[in-house]
Amino acid sequence: MDKKNTFLGLIFIVAGIGFMFWQTQQLEQERIERLREAETLEAPRPGSTSPDDAQIHSSSDGSPASSSEAHRTAVKDLFSEVEVEPTIPSQALTEEQSLTLSNEYIEVVLTTRGGAIRTVDFLKTKRGERDDYVFNQEGYLPALSLSYPTSDGDLREFALDYSILEQTSDSVTFGLDTGEGLALRRTYRIAPTGSRAEPYIIEHSTVVTNSSSTAISPRTLYFNLGTARPLSAEQIGFNFLNAGYFDGNKARFIAINKLTGSRGFLGIGANTPTDLITKTAPMQWTSVKNQFFASVLSSDMVAKDLFIYPVKAAADYNGPQADRAGITSSVGYDVGTLAAGASKSLDFDFYIGPKEFKRLQALGNEQDLVMQFGFLGFFSKLLLAFMYAIYAVVPSWGWSIVIMTICIKLIFWPLTAKASRSQKRMSKIQAPMAELKEKYKDNPQKMQQETLKLFREHQVNPVAGCLPMLVQMPIFLGLFYMLRTASELRHEPFLWVSDLSMPDTLFEVGGFPINILPLIMAFTMYFQMSMMPVSPTADPMQQKIFKFLPFVFLVFLYNFSSGLVLYWTVQNILTVVQQKIINSRPDEPLKPIAATPSKPKTKGSGGSPRTKAKRK
Repeated sequence: MDKKNTFLGLIFIVAGIGFMFWQTQQLEQERIERLREAETLEAPRPGSTSPDDAQIHSSSDGSPASSSEAHRTAVKDLFSEVEVEPTIPSQALTEEQSLTLSNEYIEVVLTTRGGAIRTVDFLKTKRGERDDYVFNQEGYLPALSLSYPTSDGDLREFALDYSILEQTSDSVTFGLDTGEGLALRRTYRIAPTGSRAEPYIIEHSTVVTNSSSTAISPRTLYFNLGTARPLSAEQIGFNFLNAGYFDGNKARFIAINKLTGSRGFLGIGANTPTDLITKTAPMQWTSVKNQFFASVLSSDMVAKDLFIYPVKAAADYNGPQADRAGITSSVGYDVGTLAAGASKSLDFDFYIGPKEFKRLQALGNEQDLVMQFGFLGFFSKLLLAFMYAIYAVVPSWGWSIVIMTICIKLIFWPLTAKASRSQKRMSKIQAPMAELKEKYKDNPQKMQQETLKLFREHQVNPVAGCLPMLVQMPIFLGLFYMLRTASELRHEPFLWVSDLSMPDTLFEVGGFPINILPLIMAFTMYFQMSMMPVSPTADPMQQKIFKFLPFVFLVFLYNFSSGLVLYWTVQNILTVVQQKIINSRPDEPLKPIAATPSKPKTKGSGGSPRTKAKRK
């Protein structure tokens, strides 16, 4: 590798770091501007009701009604068959009570406010302590609290006060009597510690009973899926934070930037902020998720529509990413008409846990589509299964990635070695190629014919160098989609890397993170490309583009998860080793392909002997 190319490579790397530093500052400034705009022009959140804005129901004499009376009025309006705007009490009927269900994986905090889920803590981490992410921590409503539509198409949500009817070590039942002939029982159950059942599943049932003497048709009930907030590891622009649903054929996801607005890329894909997105379709399951965690609500019933809206962190919340919007949604199920004395049970499985493919796949009904592996999902699933097999023997996800990369390289070794040998032969015929170009510079067609003839005689393929990269690209993309959201890598250390799901930042300079693996990746990639023989037919502009590729990959992968960059770095190192081996071997003697014998002439082609004699 000559000094000039080395110097150019270093210039590209330094320029890449400078560009990323500038880009980081620009994105941060844009984020601050959006937050200021949101604070100035923030619209009221659909369905939200603050105590200051809440209406207080008045009694017949005009004096404020008691909290108990106001609560009964709200309940009556909620379950009324006639569309009325409910009156929301300014104070709760009773003091909120919290109850806890837990196993070795999750701790579920339930609340009498809405008879629903206040928060879920995740107890199993590789660090041996609780995860710092708490599901629904910023939710202004408990998960699975009930909502109902208003006449203008929005959702009105209010966490009504429930009473505790029953509590065991693994279940809690809440009750609510509407006073209008309807009663609700809401039960939550989790798998106890040591059970073989899925530990992240919360079984839930809402039983609606008509205790009146006439048939009743309650409104559609909407179940809130809780609030997900972004994680610090999430890369800007990939929209891991989203709400989704499965309609029986395809999973569809609505990203947070569809709600908060986006300037797009050079104006392409830009959209304005909105407070609410509504989707209408037959839905078999619905979800709210971020990069590594998801809540998925599934049922044998089919939902009718989904309300999706952004959630800002509460003013007193000081947790991570407090200044970025979360996302929540509510899904609607029809109760139908209830005959006098009849009941209907709405039963659900509510998965709240990490985005682990094997767990989600075991839930059935295509719930593993929550992973969003993309159009190369086949390769992503295959590679993930391979990684699990390696991890069963070598219990380290970092070493599993290294071993998997080595195995992939060995599989493609014959193909890449053949391509490298062909490129090496190509470099040996540069002199004859130059002579042909000079000899036939005024006859391009003849020069092309002679060039192809030269390639055939020396057994070289001018496009051989591109083939291995094209073949491996689906593998790389499948791995990219798999590693970017695989929660298995969360908090997984490897060598100096503290978390394979995040960049391996060692320190910062002026607020800019110094990540070592991407720098090693860029250097090894540049070194690898400098070792490759240059094709005599290669376009000069194409050669410059190839020299620029390490810089492009450095910018693209700099803030990606260390797991993905680790794969690419090991891949580069193995390719360098392979090229060293090929270059150190003596050149194989070229065996020109024998010329194809000419076909014998037919009788009529040259004429008879007598005719030839006459011609003479």
